[in-house]
Parts: sequence; C-alpha cells; structure tokens
Amino acid sequence: MGAGTRGASMGINALKTAALQKQAARMHSENGILSMDSRRVQTENSALFRAQKHKHAKYIDSAYKVFARATDLVAESLQNGLFPVILGGDHSTAASTIAGIKKAFPDRRIGVVWIDAHADIHSPFTSPSGNMHGMPLGVALANDNLAKQINDVEPETAELWRMCQALGLPDGPNLDVNDLVYVAVRDTEEAEDHLIETHNILNLTAEQMREIGPVAVAQRCLEKLAEVDLIYVSFDVDSMDSAVSMGTGTPVTGGISVEEARILNETLVQDPRVCCWEICEINPVIDTLNSMAENSLGIFQGVVDAIATRLENTSKAA
Repeated sequence: MGAGTRGASMGINALKTAALQKQAARMHSENGILSMDSRRVQTENSALFRAQKHKHAKYIDSAYKVFARATDLVAESLQNGLFPVILGGDHSTAASTIAGIKKAFPDRRIGVVWIDAHADIHSPFTSPSGNMHGMPLGVALANDNLAKQINDVEPETAELWRMCQALGLPDGPNLDVNDLVYVAVRDTEEAEDHLIETHNILNLTAEQMREIGPVAVAQRCLEKLAEVDLIYVSFDVDSMDSAVSMGTGTPVTGGISVEEARILNETLVQDPRVCCWEICEINPVIDTLNSMAENSLGIFQGVVDAIATRLENTSKAA
C-alpha cells in the first residue's frame, strides 16, 4: 500500500520461490519465520476512497496498524536475543523496524545505513505523490520539513502521522539525522535535497562505489557511525542499477551492481553493532522472469551466511 505501483506485497513469496527452486536452506530459519498477514485493500472502490481521504499519505490508516504490529515484532525479537532479518514489501515498513529497535533499546544510540536509489525522507507536508514508501525516514526522524511544505494536510492524516512518529520512542525521534548514512541515493526531490544539504547527510554514490569498491564504502559507513551503539542496515533493491533491478516499482539508472550490493551488505553485517538487516521493494508483478528475486536471493543468502558466521564466532568466543 505504501508504493505507487502495486505488487511489492508479493515480493517475499517471489524470494521464497527463487529459494525453493535453488533449494536454498537458509530460507528456513532455525528460529522460525514470524510473519504478519498483509492488510489488503478489499475493492478498487474502497482503495480509491481511502487514497483520496489521505491523499498526502495514502492508506496511512492501515499503514499505522501495520507499523504498530511490526514495531512490536521487531522489539520482541531483539529482546529475545534474536537477530531480525526483515523481508519487507514496500519500504514504508522500515519506519517500524527503526521504531522496534528503539523500543527494544530506548537508551541506545542507533545508526542507519540506508541503501536505496531514493532518500525516503518526505513527510505528508512535502510529498508530491503521497506514497508512504517515500516517508519512512521522515517518520523515524520525526521531521516534517515544514520549510519545504507544499501540502495542506488533513487533520486526521496529520494525527495518524504523529501516531506513526510516536512508535518506538513516544517523546522523541527514533533516529538522529547525524546518525544516518545513504548509499547509492540518486533520485531525490527538492524537499529531500534541502534536508540532505542542511544536515550534511553523507551519501556514498554508485560512482564512489566504482572508485573505491564496496568494502571501502562499507568501511566509510561504519566510520561515519563510529559513535553509535547499534546499526540497522536497510537494503532497497532499487539501489541496484535499473538494468538489473527491473522488478521493482521505482527503478533508477546509475545504480550499483548485484555483486557490489552483495559485498557491501555482507561487509556491513559483520560489524558487531549491526543488529538488524532488511531487504524490500521486490515486485514480481512487473518482473515476469522473477530475475529480481533471483538476484536478491544471492544477496540475501550471502548476508544471512555472514550474520550466522558472525553470531557463531561470537558464541564460541563467549
């Protein structure tokens, strides 16, 4: 519901199908898979009505319910000593992942590595589309960016937006803007550019990836976040170049390669502060060959293996 193009809700099943075809055992977690039922729009008429009702934050009424459940699910997993690997639909749910980490560890300083073609830092006050997958960092940062306001937001929508921002830490933002790092962001809008420039948010581009390599880019991310206690890595598949990332709702040219994405994510999750990893925006509806899921599966397997190795080594050392 958070994306402009329907189909991301089926991305998880597409990933599982690719795994079964390749007999990828890692898709069957030793700790089990905890899942939520998708909240689906019942009819096209109701979809149209609800999109118009919250036109500057479409379906935020249902999104809030999903966010609240996902926040609790992530928090409970972390409190039980697990490492959450999140298979998301559209990227809006990342707001609840960050909220869940903060709910589990309210006194810890959280850093975020956001690997994406888009900045996703809009609010209902600035979004030209009203699509919630462009707002998860606006939620996490509790930043409405009113200096670049273009929309008069309906009171009910604004109240739901405040409720989304209050998940995790009810009295403050779940993330400090100084603890955010972008990788491969290249398709932004004026309101987002304003925040990026005002707060000097680090963006390590695909061009820099070519120049210094994915391991060095990962190291720069970790150096930028040297003072944080915990790190969350969020991987949107549209961070990869549109030549290989066709099965996603918002492909953008000039992105990173599949191999660069794999090495980057594997390197990041080896840092002991990384407590959660997320992959999202696989859309099989617009990818009939399922190549997006197959490419993503290789990255997923590499990351999960790297996490497992790290946790096993930590356990042995203890």
